[in-house]
Amino acid sequence: MKKKGITASDLKYIAILAMFIDHVGWLAIPTASPLGQIMHAIGRITAPIMCFFLTEGYHHTRDFKKYLMRMGIFAVISHFAYCFYKTGSFFGKCNESMITTLFLCLVALHIYNHEKIPAVWKFASILLIAMLTEYCDWGSKALLFTFAFELARGNKKQQLAGFGAVAFLVLIVPIFRFLFNAPEVVPQNLYKFGIFLPIPLLMMYNGERGGSKATKWVFYVFYPAHLLLLGLISVLYF
Repeated sequence: MKKKGITASDLKYIAILAMFIDHVGWLAIPTASPLGQIMHAIGRITAPIMCFFLTEGYHHTRDFKKYLMRMGIFAVISHFAYCFYKTGSFFGKCNESMITTLFLCLVALHIYNHEKIPAVWKFASILLIAMLTEYCDWGSKALLFTFAFELARGNKKQQLAGFGAVAFLVLIVPIFRFLFNAPEVVPQNLYKFGIFLPIPLLMMYNGERGGSKATKWVFYVFYPAHLLLLGLISVLYF
């Protein structure tokens, strides 16, 4: 019997839809408009959910090397799709995509959990990875989200409390600073409060995978595919 709540597949499909809405918003809707703010608030759902399932995937995968290789291959593919979406060129100057961010977070998780790596080298390596993520979509925020979920793994309430605290510090506190330094930009940053939307969704997660064996490929394929589509629309019409 299926447990009450939302399966992993359900959450991933919600994350995919939220991502698509967000990316359409950046492409076609003025950021400061009410619609733009709503679309980007919805878009804040995606990264935390993917970071959460990255930690779950790391601990449940039967073959870490295959998992890492799969993530790496799609990171390369997605780089060109992301650049096309951002610049209209596959070789335009742009940051790395969210898949690369997740790839680096996965490496950081492995280093953190590796018993044979001395603590000082773990710290140095993860710090270096944090610096590298700053050249990627979501930056080191995604790494902090990942470790908020990892450090409290096994206790969902603590995981979400840790994530909420990190999200408040890195996304909401700067908005309060804007109130004093640049109040005119506050309205166009209100969408960042959407970072808390994943909390009730993850609270409803019932621990079941759901879907089929092919479901895990949906995000990997959809991510570069939708960026290519939106990039093409941008080139043709914007």
